Amino acid sequence: MKQRTTSLFAIGILALALTTSSVYANNEVTPTVTYVTTNEEAPKKLIISGNVEVTLVQDHESKKLYTNDGTAKARVYTSDDAIYVSTKKNSETAKITLYVGNIYRVDVTGNAVVNTKNTLNAQHLQIILQDNAKADISSKTESLFTKLSNESALKLNGTTGMHAISTNELATINTKNFKAAKTEIEKRNSADYAKAK
Repeated sequence: MKQRTTSLFAIGILALALTTSSVYANNEVTPTVTYVTTNEEAPKKLIISGNVEVTLVQDHESKKLYTNDGTAKARVYTSDDAIYVSTKKNSETAKITLYVGNIYRVDVTGNAVVNTKNTLNAQHLQIILQDNAKADISSKTESLFTKLSNESALKLNGTTGMHAISTNELATINTKNFKAAKTEIEKRNSADYAKAK
């Protein structure tokens, strides 16, 4: 009798656990993912591709990695020292707000669009744009390297000590609201770039 009571009690607990997990599995989960910082350093490189609009927020204290501000899906994950944001080729435009700490590189390809909500403060920053990518970046740096390929477009705001630009004749860069103590420009032929690619 004691064994039968124990078995019935175990079955009751199991049934309760299954019912509880079934109820919570049906609840919609918010698309906010947190990135818990440990002794390892937070990712410092951003690789953004596809049909996505990303708003960068520099927040050293944030425990959030990103929020999905729209209904379209995007894949956001970290690997080694990089944060990756991507969508499928012909998908609806995803809108993501990405929370970053100290970053040194922003790599944007495809039809991706990147904007900053606040000024990115970094010692050195690289901004690489390819394909039809567009970016509107506000930054304050000691040095800034920008590389534009294909029909990409970059608008800069802020200041830097040294700005190195590598571009072709199809890409556009707007530095009307950007101040650099020193600027170096390398113009590439887009046909040479296509051969090298």
